[in-house]
Amino acid sequence: MSSRRRGEDGADVIISRVQTSHRRMGDYEKLAPKQYPPKTLRETLEGKYWKNYKTTSLQNQPGIVTDVFYSGSMDDSTFPCHLTATSSARVTMYNQNGRKVLKTFARFKDVAFSGVLRKDAKVLAVGGQSGIVQLFDVKTRNILRKFTLHAGAVRAVRWSETSNLSVGSSSDDTTVRIWDVSTGNCSQRFDGHKDYVRALESSPEQNDVWASGSYDHSVRLWDARVGRDAVMTMQHTGPVEDICWYPNARALVSCGGPEVIVWDVVKGASSFNVKDPIENSNNNNRLMRLTNHQKTVMTVNVHKDCGPRTSNNNNATDEYQPRLITGSLDGHVKVHEIDAFTVKHAAKFPGPVLCCSVSPDANAFAVGMATKTLCIRKRTKARIADANAKPTPGPGAGKWKITLKSGFRIKRPRRMDASTIGYFTRTGNAQPRLEDEIVRRKKRLRLQAHDRALRKFRFGDALDAAINNRRPEVVMAVIEDIEKRGGITKALANRDEHGLVPVLEFVVKYIANPRHTRDLVRLSQEILDLYGSDVGTSKRIDRCLNQLRERVMLELRLEDTLDKLSGMCGIILNSY
Repeated sequence: MSSRRRGEDGADVIISRVQTSHRRMGDYEKLAPKQYPPKTLRETLEGKYWKNYKTTSLQNQPGIVTDVFYSGSMDDSTFPCHLTATSSARVTMYNQNGRKVLKTFARFKDVAFSGVLRKDAKVLAVGGQSGIVQLFDVKTRNILRKFTLHAGAVRAVRWSETSNLSVGSSSDDTTVRIWDVSTGNCSQRFDGHKDYVRALESSPEQNDVWASGSYDHSVRLWDARVGRDAVMTMQHTGPVEDICWYPNARALVSCGGPEVIVWDVVKGASSFNVKDPIENSNNNNRLMRLTNHQKTVMTVNVHKDCGPRTSNNNNATDEYQPRLITGSLDGHVKVHEIDAFTVKHAAKFPGPVLCCSVSPDANAFAVGMATKTLCIRKRTKARIADANAKPTPGPGAGKWKITLKSGFRIKRPRRMDASTIGYFTRTGNAQPRLEDEIVRRKKRLRLQAHDRALRKFRFGDALDAAINNRRPEVVMAVIEDIEKRGGITKALANRDEHGLVPVLEFVVKYIANPRHTRDLVRLSQEILDLYGSDVGTSKRIDRCLNQLRERVMLELRLEDTLDKLSGMCGIILNSY
């Protein structure tokens, strides 16, 4: 907004009216809520990061959810990111956030296990209670291959990390088999376990190296180039439920019982003896033993980059933030940092956790529970923005030129020429110059109900309005302001039952809070002085006074107990 006047030298001087707040002498100053020091430590960066994952879908399944898996790859964003959930005799494929069902595979005669998609999401591999491993074409849902050499239930099926034509399976018949998808034959069989084999993973670096975990408390490494015997054996403390590799294939993680153990594969490989495989069974390569869960840990996963990006002194961000994620029958999913193995975040779910999986882009993670529930959480804002996304013009596109540069939208004002009105007159977009005279316009002050009452010295109405606000910080600020003005007696006087009960209820609720105790004790003494003689005239007032007495007596007993404890500690400390 602007105006024009004639100066002393005959030149036009532009007067700009800027909307700024200007307070004159005698104006009422808005009352701010009372500020208190924080109760606990400030929230960490990791806590803020994981709180951005919100539950987008809760899907009921026909049975317990035994396996969840995300397709795709961090190294190739062209692969689709789909979620598969295996439950009872059905495998369901969802989109990333779990809100839409894409495909359903139910051509199983018995319970299905470990439905996993290939990286390109074109082929689905599924095990089963009958011991058959089946490959499905995702587009047509036709069966491509059937592998029938297992003599027991197939609990774990995994695709090779480096080849789309190799798939592995582990069975309750204590064997691990590697299948050639192109020929349909078993290319390798590994023997050595003495109990059910429930976990299997392919090495992220080599196609011939696999790892398996069994209920015989052992984790074994297999190399198809060496033979059918294990090249390395590590002894877990209990039946092994799940295993996973580090992204660099230098370490292996196993879980079973309430413990999670990290193994150094490189150190174990350096002491490997080809002539004596029995000598390779040792626990000298154990890096860390974690006992952060109260019940059996059912799933473990190491994601290459799913932590918050941190800044260094040069304002640059770390390239990757790997995290170790574990889920247990105690209903907790915990996120660990893989250097010091400290717990960075913990999430509680409404049932025992059997499996969990994080999407390759770390924007969503899914949890399967024994309560026949699939829970999917997705970030409210994408973790890594897509720089190739085409920007769309926003509001004001007619007044600004839209310039595309490196995936961002840059707003630039139009060139001022005779085709625009701003060429002849001063518009609202013009900036004030140094020679302009600025006229400040008073900004309207918006007051709350208690502020309006305080402004007119109606202390009783101000106290009632603050209590109706239901914010203790506001109420205490009003009480403190009334005390400074010497009007606390006026604010409490001449109240009937309906006016006094809300004040007493507020006192009873917050008098034990150390932040408000000092002020509310003085307020309680003033109330008793004014209305002590009216006891027995109202049942509601009598009930509030009895509650206040019980609350004060409880605090006094607690203080007496703390005083005794302090004395005992003093005696013990003085004896040394």
